[in-house]
Amino acid sequence: MRPIKLTMTAFGPYKDREVIDFTELDENRIFVISGNTGAGKTTIFDAICFVLYGAASGEDRSDVKGLRSDFADDDVHTSVELEFELRGHLYRIKRQLSHVKKGNKTATGEAYEFYEKIGEQEIPCVDRQIVSEINKKVEELVGLTRDQFIQIVMLPQGEFRKLLTSQTENKEEILRKIFKTERYTLISQRLKEKKQQAEDDFTREKQTRDRYFSDIQTLLPARDESTLFATLAQENFNTYQVLDGLDEESVYYEKSIEANKQNEKLAEAAYHKKLEEYHKAEGINEEFKNLEEKENHLKEERAKEPIFKEKKVQLENAERAGKIESYENQVNEWRKDEKEKSARFQLIEKSYHRTVQTLQTAEASYKEQESKKAEREEIRKKLDGYKEFLPLVQEIDMKKQELMEQQKNVQNLAKNRDSIVSTIQEQKEKKQKLNNQIKGLEIRVDTLPDKQQKLIELRNQATVLQGYLKLQRKQAEMDKDVKTKENQYITAKQKYETMEAAWINGQAIILASHLHDGEACPVCGSTEHPNKAGGHVDVPTKDALDAAKIEFNQIDGAYRDSKAKYNTLKAELEEKAIEVRQLGFHVQNVEVTYKKMVEDGKKLSAEVDSLQSEKEKLARLKTQLEKLEANLSRMEKQQESVTEDYQLHNTAYQANKAVYQEQLNRIPEDLRQLSVLKAKIADTEAIQKTMEQAWEQAQKQIQSAKEEVAKAKVNLENAKLALDESRKKKEKAEQQFIEMLHKAGFSNEETYRQEKMAETSQKQLKAEIESYYNNIASLQLLVKDLHETLKDKHKVDLNELKTELDQLKQAFDQAQEQLRQSEQYLQHVRKLQKNIFEANERVTEFERRKNIVADLYDVIRGQNDKKISFERYLQIEFLEQILIAANERLKRLSNGQYVLLRSERQEARGKQSGLGLDIYDSYTGQTRDVKTLSGGEKFNASLSLALGMADVIQSYQGGVSIDTMFIDEGFGSLDEESLTKAIDTLIDLQQTGRMIGIISHVQELKNAIPAILEVNKTKEGYSKTQFVIK
Repeated sequence: MRPIKLTMTAFGPYKDREVIDFTELDENRIFVISGNTGAGKTTIFDAICFVLYGAASGEDRSDVKGLRSDFADDDVHTSVELEFELRGHLYRIKRQLSHVKKGNKTATGEAYEFYEKIGEQEIPCVDRQIVSEINKKVEELVGLTRDQFIQIVMLPQGEFRKLLTSQTENKEEILRKIFKTERYTLISQRLKEKKQQAEDDFTREKQTRDRYFSDIQTLLPARDESTLFATLAQENFNTYQVLDGLDEESVYYEKSIEANKQNEKLAEAAYHKKLEEYHKAEGINEEFKNLEEKENHLKEERAKEPIFKEKKVQLENAERAGKIESYENQVNEWRKDEKEKSARFQLIEKSYHRTVQTLQTAEASYKEQESKKAEREEIRKKLDGYKEFLPLVQEIDMKKQELMEQQKNVQNLAKNRDSIVSTIQEQKEKKQKLNNQIKGLEIRVDTLPDKQQKLIELRNQATVLQGYLKLQRKQAEMDKDVKTKENQYITAKQKYETMEAAWINGQAIILASHLHDGEACPVCGSTEHPNKAGGHVDVPTKDALDAAKIEFNQIDGAYRDSKAKYNTLKAELEEKAIEVRQLGFHVQNVEVTYKKMVEDGKKLSAEVDSLQSEKEKLARLKTQLEKLEANLSRMEKQQESVTEDYQLHNTAYQANKAVYQEQLNRIPEDLRQLSVLKAKIADTEAIQKTMEQAWEQAQKQIQSAKEEVAKAKVNLENAKLALDESRKKKEKAEQQFIEMLHKAGFSNEETYRQEKMAETSQKQLKAEIESYYNNIASLQLLVKDLHETLKDKHKVDLNELKTELDQLKQAFDQAQEQLRQSEQYLQHVRKLQKNIFEANERVTEFERRKNIVADLYDVIRGQNDKKISFERYLQIEFLEQILIAANERLKRLSNGQYVLLRSERQEARGKQSGLGLDIYDSYTGQTRDVKTLSGGEKFNASLSLALGMADVIQSYQGGVSIDTMFIDEGFGSLDEESLTKAIDTLIDLQQTGRMIGIISHVQELKNAIPAILEVNKTKEGYSKTQFVIK
């Protein structure tokens, strides 16, 4: 990934839109980022990391809300946009933060963009411009996560040395993220879950088998001679003993079932024989009871006979009345018809009177409209007159609109001409003021280079003094630490030596206690033991002694590390004192001299900042002057053009105005406005239309009324004829019905209605009578048959039979229950055999699986002497390759003195081991912890390690292209020779095509590298950037 253009808006110390165009570097691939503390150098790294990954580069700047500039205007949103090139493709990515504007309650303005640039087009890189999809696509294209990016490409403050000096567990996390070995941790976790699952399965099946053992005593009765229950009574037994016992129980219950079946068969036969005898006696008694009930029922039915005789007479009268019902229905129908036709005649008669009244009204309206004929003609003539003026008025109205536009245009031209004249005068006055300002600034800015050089020299001297003071303070702190650790070392050594002596003495006493005369001593071989060691002492255990030794070794290592660091620091302090004296200062007065130098530097820096601001202001004023002079020339030419245009348009306007006035005089004054004329035409047309419609409506109404009167008259006559005909037919039907009543034997219509019965009621009554007489005949025949059947028979006493039957039934039930129990026990035995056998097979299989998974889990998680897991074993291989690549550069940077090695030592207090780093010093032939290196040595080692890691990552991950590197610390700790070699190393990288940006205050670095990105604060407090190419 190579940056092309970075645009920051309201970001950190950058108030407005700040653009850093990396193409200005031209052929330079390495550049220094220089500026005062707090100017915003590290913010540039934050911006690149933020726009790519949504977070700043340092761990202490993780809150993206804090990235918004304190100088930003309320209506300006914080955003970062980066154009970059990756593997021949151009991309543009932008992230814009939301913020709460004044007067609002919620944050607004959040936006994200990610596009590939192909020519003049931009193609979206993601389907949706949202954070999750953009983050995923960036990691996919760049090939690095944010953590990997700040370990390899961008090395911010506080992150640079993390890989070098961190402990094994921290390196493990870093290497896990970079080389994506977390999958092997997941394998271990998965195996742990499988191991737990296998143990749970084994325990569950074992409990299931034990539960089946317990079920035996619940489901089966204990027998004295049973081998199975004797086995279960033992404290320890195995599954096969239980299965053999169940086989024996199965044989026992099979024999019991055969005997119980024979007993059940005999009991069943005796019971069914007695049951048949009982049912036969019960049937005879039931028939005697039935005969008695039927005789009583016959007596009750014969008592109802008078009632049914009356019902027979009622049925005969209803049948006679039914024969003349049709004549009654005919009379009712004609009565209904007469009533309907009478009502219709009355309605038609009313309708006829209404139509006559409507005709009279229509005749009056017709006469009224006929009298308005002359008025209608007058309206028509008036409308024709209006329409004759319409075309002329329309033409004049259009000319009026054109004249108004022309007048407006002429007025605008005059106004524009006057405005240009006024503006020209203002610009001339502004030009004079700018000339005066430029002359005054040029005099003051001429002193800036001398002051800048003086400030640089002062800062270089202050850096040396400050470094000496820091080392001096650190020496005092470390002196206390060394003394503390020395005391701890002496105490721990005495404690361990005392415990070791006690343990050795204790071993002698233990050995002596087992020596007997005549037996050889295992140490000297003597068979006589005159002076055996004796007495009683508190002997420490071997584990306690080993623990004390580990503790002593840890304290010893810490003391030696502290002492080595102290000696290294002391050497650095002596070197720094030489530098102080070479500058002409006394070491004893460094603190006073440094404070005075800081005060002088602040004053001089303020003067330089002020002059720098004035220099920038001078450049802006000169640019403004050039633009102003060009603008004046353009406006004077514009004045001439506008004046000429005004004269042409004004002449044309006056001519058109005269023609318009002449045409206007030819039209009556009240008709000159087009809107008024159109309104008069519309009103007159409406009046004409209303009068014509009223005349046509009167003609139609009188004709329609005459037709309706004729129709109503015909309808009235027809209704009268129909009513007369219906009355005649009704009277005839009434006479015929009276004659039929008399023939049927009814004295009048009322008597007839009382005897009349509905057809369904007649059928029900007839059926009821027939049913009664049939039931009497049936009961008589049934009583006769029962007397014949029971002839020579007597009732039986059932109680004695019932007692015998119950006794046989109880014996039969007992036989059945004994058989059922034997069958159920056999069923339980066979089910238990099956369940216990299958459960035992599963227990054996799950135990086998459990052991296999447990062994594999111990291998993967590192349950070995070196406590190295499978994941860390792979990470060690990656680390070894990184060290090979890193040592190629470190040997050159350290003149062959140092080589990075992977540490084989065990970490203290049982911590994870295997990824620690040591440094081999070829000058002393000793290997020590990398933490004992000096600041400059650590920088060289860290730089070599970072470059080595970049080489290894590119070799393993072909999709990762590391074309850029940014470094934000370390060069100030190097001596002149080391600095030169570090610069040479970076220049070598530049020759491979990489772009390298370095934040540094070291003057030698600025002198050696021609390209500098200067970051300067303005007087207002916000920052600006610019490239300076030497």
